[in-house]
This record gives sequence, C-alpha cells and structure tokens, in this order.
Amino acid sequence: MKHFLSFVFLIFFAGILAQPPVRFYEHGRCGYKKNDGKILVPTQYDAGSEEGYAIVMSGGKMGFLNESGKVCIPFQYDEASLFVNGLAKVGWKGKFGYINTTGNFVIPAEYDQAEDFSEELALVKKNNLFGFVDATGHTAIPFQYEEAHSFSEQLASVKTNGMWGFLDKSGKTYIPFQYDMAFFFKNGECVVRKGSEEFFINKKNTMTRKIEKPVEMEGRESGGKGK
Repeated sequence: MKHFLSFVFLIFFAGILAQPPVRFYEHGRCGYKKNDGKILVPTQYDAGSEEGYAIVMSGGKMGFLNESGKVCIPFQYDEASLFVNGLAKVGWKGKFGYINTTGNFVIPAEYDQAEDFSEELALVKKNNLFGFVDATGHTAIPFQYEEAHSFSEQLASVKTNGMWGFLDKSGKTYIPFQYDMAFFFKNGECVVRKGSEEFFINKKNTMTRKIEKPVEMEGRESGGKGK
C-alpha cells in the first residue's frame, strides 16, 4: 500500500460488509477506519465513498482491496467495475470478461464490449454484434443485434436492420421492431422515437404520453447501452 502512486482512484461498493468501514479525512486526504476507530486504510486517497470493498487504480491499472485495506486482486486490469452478484466486469489485454471475488475469470476476457450484469444477464459485444450471456458465460441471447441496452424491468431494447424493438429474457420479441430509437423501461414506461416524434410507451406498446419538446432526460441512456 505504501508504494502506491500518489494518484489513486477509489470507489467503494456496498453490501460486502455487515459493518462497513468509516470514511474519514485528514489534511484533505481520505482514509478508512473501523467503527471502533482503528485505522484500516491510511489517509492517502483523493476520494472515497462510505461503504464496503474497494476498486483502486494505481499506475494506470485497476485492482481491488479487501475489507482490511489489503490488495486482494492485483493491479492488472485496464478497467474494472463493481461486483454484481459476485461477478465484476474487467478489461484485460483489450478485451472484457468477468471475474469472481478471488480474481479468477469466470467468464473469459473475449468480448469487445461489456456491461455489468442486470437482471441475471450481461450485455456483451463480439464480432461487431451484441448478445447476452448468463453468469456462467453461456450465450443466453444470440449475438445478432447492431445495438442494445441492458435489461430493465424484464425487457431489453435491441436494434436489428436499423430498427429498434424489445426482447424478453428468453430472447423472444416482446415489442416489434418498429422504432427509430428506443431506450429502457423505468416505472413501466420507455421513451421511443418514431420519425421526428418522441413519446412514452408502456409494455403493451401503447403510447402513454407525448414528448412535445424532446430533451436529454437525465439517465435515459444509462441503462447499459451497447453501440
């Protein structure tokens, strides 16, 4: 730890510890301690969140610290994400795969692009096409889509032959491919575009309301889009 470079990016994620470490600052630097005040990680980071296990960056590579502040997965990844149901997406030698909490690849780094798992499936890209894999790496939905979003509320928007529609988790078409753009469902509605018009639809593919003046809605493209 004492040999880390001065610039370190630190993100903590929730759910690993029953009693997460407490963040504290000293001289403008961030560290972590136990609830009883014992120092776990000295104040040597630029920033950090308040809970759990950690992803850290040093020397341009990312690794992981455990709850004691020790390096548990070496600094070897070009990218890394939070663990979701025991798996974390990592970038490795120009490709993406998924590791478990011991640092072993459960799904090999063979994808050109990948998103975090969402509703038990992960959106991945291979040979310029998108598909979905499950937690074992099995192809759950074939690689045949030009663009896609991750699953949200049991449906995923995907693009084929220039048009967007929606799949269920079995890969069956749930809403036909009839839109010029589609985003992801939230609270039972999704924004779609047809020609110059944008509007909301429900899961019955019925328009629920129009968007008179289309605006960039916060987070509407944050559903794990592949392009």
